Amino acid sequence: MFRLKISGFFAFFLGFLNVTGYAEPLLSACEPIRVELCMGLGYNMTGMPNLGGNDMQQDANINLKSYSPLIQYGCSQQLKLFLCSVYVPMCTEKVTNPIGPCRGLCESVKSRCYPVLEGFGFPWPDALNCSRFPIENNHDHMCMEGPKEKVDIRAPVEPAVRKAHKCKNGALNCGTSTCNSGLFEDSEKRIAEVWITVWALACIVTALASLLTLVLGGGRVRAPPLMGLSLCYFLVGAGWTLRSFNGPTGVSCWSPDSPSLKSVDGLPNLSCAFVFLLLYYFGMAANAWWVCLCAWWLAKSAPSWSLERMRGLTTALHVCAWGFPALQTVAALVRRDVDSDQLTGTCYIGNKNQVTLWYLVLVPYFLYFCIGALLLSLGWILVYRGPKLTRLNSAAAPLTQGPPRKERDFLGALATLYAIPIFLVMTSYFIEYSDSEKWLNENQRPSLWFFLLVRHFMSLFVGISSVLWIWCPKSAQVWRSALKRLGPRNQPTKNTPVMKYSLTHHPNLIVPGSVYHNRSSGRLHTHKKVSRNHQQHFRSGSETII
Repeated sequence: MFRLKISGFFAFFLGFLNVTGYAEPLLSACEPIRVELCMGLGYNMTGMPNLGGNDMQQDANINLKSYSPLIQYGCSQQLKLFLCSVYVPMCTEKVTNPIGPCRGLCESVKSRCYPVLEGFGFPWPDALNCSRFPIENNHDHMCMEGPKEKVDIRAPVEPAVRKAHKCKNGALNCGTSTCNSGLFEDSEKRIAEVWITVWALACIVTALASLLTLVLGGGRVRAPPLMGLSLCYFLVGAGWTLRSFNGPTGVSCWSPDSPSLKSVDGLPNLSCAFVFLLLYYFGMAANAWWVCLCAWWLAKSAPSWSLERMRGLTTALHVCAWGFPALQTVAALVRRDVDSDQLTGTCYIGNKNQVTLWYLVLVPYFLYFCIGALLLSLGWILVYRGPKLTRLNSAAAPLTQGPPRKERDFLGALATLYAIPIFLVMTSYFIEYSDSEKWLNENQRPSLWFFLLVRHFMSLFVGISSVLWIWCPKSAQVWRSALKRLGPRNQPTKNTPVMKYSLTHHPNLIVPGSVYHNRSSGRLHTHKKVSRNHQQHFRSGSETII
């Protein structure tokens, strides 16, 4: 019993020396490498326990996975070999000890990767202490010095993986506008902050004014899709404004308790989820309402569409314009890929996952644009091949013969104009999808003004230009009437005198049953019926005088 206690204490002491670096563990037996990360590095046999204190390859694999963000970060080309030589060391039957890294390899990796960990507030792990490893490879202590310059063992960096950077407020957010992202500088982010805030406020004001004017009955032309566009862009502008006041909402963060990059879902963050719903759902609904505007204009251009059919079309347009974006939003919520972009830190989808960017952003944009362009083409063909409406015929045309030519052309011009910003926003997402790998590998930097002008401004352009719908004398008249109704009303007081007039004071008044003498003919005429234009009613209080 005493010998067993001594042997157990001796084994514990040897294990303590292995962790602290005072001795090397003795290999039990060589076995094939089963850790996927360490396959294909020039050796295929390993032995346990390793230099990190693990007795099984499964435990070593778990420790190596905690360093995968550092490998994907690409701080050193030799990091992968260095970590594998520590946790999955080389084993050969000719040597009783594991063959780990040389001190030079460790110091080379530490000089490049330690500043990254230090920037996140993490120390260099004790298991990777360079003083534990042999200075050079010799007959007394065999070690791996690392690959040659021609060999690149850098771990492949997936395009969807975003680089993590520590924020100024201590939070470890990745890709937020207050973080030191590698794609954009701090000055560029400040410019983007001011730019988006100004245009978002302008979009809110113009879209709300257009919506209220159309509800009151003003505007150059009345069409249900215009009201839907106004409502959508008002809420999109509200989403950008909410993001500006609440600050960036990054969702992909470094975990504070372990140096591993975790893709944190942004939906539990109430502000992030609300901004995402406003921008994504109502942004896609705005595209759908543009398609509905093209369909409405096409139906208005056809003379065979009656008022009843237009009402049925309005109901169908509402179902499509609100239903299809709702299905897209549900799909995005199921995938839980809400994250923040690199420039503004705004919560959206497709920033870290290109599959989501393709199927939930690019494909819907492409379908909306193609359907709208097809309806526009059919509408213009119908307009140019149809009969030309003159001014007289346009004014006298009944409801079944379509709208006046001026209103028809105005709707067609609006629908055609708004195809341009939708196409430009779609193009910006496609460029991001195709060039994101170059941006992440730092081979190419995205243009700031490309994002500001092409994407962010054009995504608000329709709402800002909605002032074109209401800039007319009719809108001013409607607003004056509405303000007049809301103002105080002048009611007559009870002391107002009642003016009574006798019939003798009105010689030209003809009353039914009266008789007057015609001087020219000398005849008496009795009028029993008088037209309505000759009847006058004077009201004062509760008395009526005819």
